Amino acid sequence: MWRAILIDDEEIALDVLDIQLMEIGGVTVAGKFQLVSEALEQCARLLPDLIFLDIEMPGISGLEAAEALFARCPDAEIIYVTAHHHYAIDAFETNAIGYLLKPVAKEKLVKALSRFADLHERKTNPIGAGPKSDGQTGDSGEAPLTLKVLGSMELYSADGRLMTWRTKKTKELFALLWHHQGQPVYKYVILEELWPEYPVERSQRLFHTSLYYLRSMFKSEGYPDMVMYGDERYWIHSSIIQSDVDRLSDAMQDGSSEKEWKETLPLYTGDYFETEHYQWADARRMELRLTWISSMVQALDNASPDVRSMILRQLIRLEPNREEYYDMLIDCLNEGGDQAGARQTKAIKERMLLDDA
Repeated sequence: MWRAILIDDEEIALDVLDIQLMEIGGVTVAGKFQLVSEALEQCARLLPDLIFLDIEMPGISGLEAAEALFARCPDAEIIYVTAHHHYAIDAFETNAIGYLLKPVAKEKLVKALSRFADLHERKTNPIGAGPKSDGQTGDSGEAPLTLKVLGSMELYSADGRLMTWRTKKTKELFALLWHHQGQPVYKYVILEELWPEYPVERSQRLFHTSLYYLRSMFKSEGYPDMVMYGDERYWIHSSIIQSDVDRLSDAMQDGSSEKEWKETLPLYTGDYFETEHYQWADARRMELRLTWISSMVQALDNASPDVRSMILRQLIRLEPNREEYYDMLIDCLNEGGDQAGARQTKAIKERMLLDDA
């Protein structure tokens, strides 16, 4: 039996909806409120699965109240009930799962409850809740998503599928929130970073649209609570996302063995968000690049010829105008008996010097 609360400033509307839910069955009305403020005070205690919310309310609209209700009851889903059809787009931007017009037709209410039942089933048995590849599971039973941010940004589902983004800004919104590694980001910061050229009202609408698309994408993958909200700030649960940059950072901090260097070096296929080149990532992009170069240079002295040549090739790719890297690679290849590789590297160096002349 699902628990629901009803919020509407018209008492008769609350009673009618209560009766309809009773006739349909499967839903217990845990509370009815004519003021949003009263619902906000009680909803965390009542633990609703569903919130039926009118849009045109005195003091604060249902659309404005949605985020506050989500913050207090993050596991609940909202279904709007309103007499005005023109709120539909704004309603779904707030991540509601339903939109019912008054007077509410029972068959429409049944469809909305059926939609909720399907969503509840996916949340109870999420797609991504299987075991990790190493046989381990996370604290919540969720298998990690895999994120690539070195070079181009790619996000893979728990079963290895490349996930697609509804819009470029949806992708950037996720990237920005992940970039902050679970730390809450104020809404105004997000608006300034992603939509600086638009007036506030327009940027807020674009933000809520992107947020809706992002939440919907993760819900469909079995992660309904990936994006969280509280105190005008947003954050994501980054702990269930494994990234290439995290693996790279761990290797640089811990010191890598020969085997680990061979596994780590191929990770750096490009700079941090290089393809997307988000301006808000510039400082981290440069910091990570310089730290990676420094780590490779320090590893050269103790590396085997095989790993040493791998490191030097990557150093040349990142800093192609540094002559000493070519000379060291030529020596390394000659020592390993690869004279052809040494001659090729020498030719590349000479072309580089000619280009710089």
